[in-house]
Amino acid sequence: MKQRILSGITPSGKGLHIGNYFGAVKPQVELQDKYETYYFIADLHALTTVKDKETLENNIREVILDYLALGLDPQKCVFFRQSQVPAHAQLAVILANYTPYGQMKRMHAFKDKLQKGVKVVSINMGLFNYPILMAADILLYKPYGVPVGADQKQHVELTRDIAENFNRTYEKKVFPLPKPLIQKETGRVVGTDGKRKMSKSLQNTIGIFEDYRIIERQIMGCFTDPNRIHPTDPGKVEGNPIFIYHDLINQDKDEVEELKRRYRKGQVSDIEVKKRLIAAHKLRFKTARQRRQELKANYQLVEEILAKGAQQAKRIAQQTLAEVYFTLGLGKDSSQKR
Repeated sequence: MKQRILSGITPSGKGLHIGNYFGAVKPQVELQDKYETYYFIADLHALTTVKDKETLENNIREVILDYLALGLDPQKCVFFRQSQVPAHAQLAVILANYTPYGQMKRMHAFKDKLQKGVKVVSINMGLFNYPILMAADILLYKPYGVPVGADQKQHVELTRDIAENFNRTYEKKVFPLPKPLIQKETGRVVGTDGKRKMSKSLQNTIGIFEDYRIIERQIMGCFTDPNRIHPTDPGKVEGNPIFIYHDLINQDKDEVEELKRRYRKGQVSDIEVKKRLIAAHKLRFKTARQRRQELKANYQLVEEILAKGAQQAKRIAQQTLAEVYFTLGLGKDSSQKR
């Protein structure tokens, strides 16, 4: 049997960019062939920041379409919405009783808000308890591992601590300890400003599904070698964002090497290199863009995919929750014959 992994997808609603794709989506899609995979839309987590019904619904719909268009295959994975499996919220309530307050105060989500000048009194409990719900998300499915970026490793470590505390309290191994599967450095794709990680909030992204007039502007405005004044000047390729993107996007590796050689010798302009990247982008994401339009036009099919995924997820989640309830003294052991 394949080992099970689980990963949550936050419905940001801002549209995926190439940093998201190469840092998270592509690795997740590739894992479908190696593991028994459970992927869910973390819509309950979005409530910590989104307080408008239409915005939330749009955010959820957009990220679902993006992931399905980019290769998440419901025939290979269980794909569902977190809110459609009530056991997530139910287990979170239970796990809060096995999580020290002091440990929660040290979590990134809470500390980041304080470092940004947010007053403690204005931080909602959903945000404060975010890591507990995340632990419930994970432990419900008893996965072998959770693919995360380095900045999310702390959450998986907390999940392990909560699981250990619960198991130790009842002298029973209800929860196996999940491993953080740390993603490679593509999780930190540099932005078009050439300085910081690609991020919508920093306006330094290259989109995937936007109108191509927008994507072309993003690429043409990309930072390159600041010391190169004229097209005939030798240019630096290493660390140059436009070539980082060529390495990621351009499937014609011979063309990429030719552009690098000419760039180093001052035989090609920045404009030509960027135009070649635009062409490579169109080719790389052509099928995904078409697939997304088809899914958007037939959203009933998408809802059927999610409903089926929720039913599959519920079977596993309810088994775990019943085991937890029995261990606590709250219910019967559903695994035993009646």
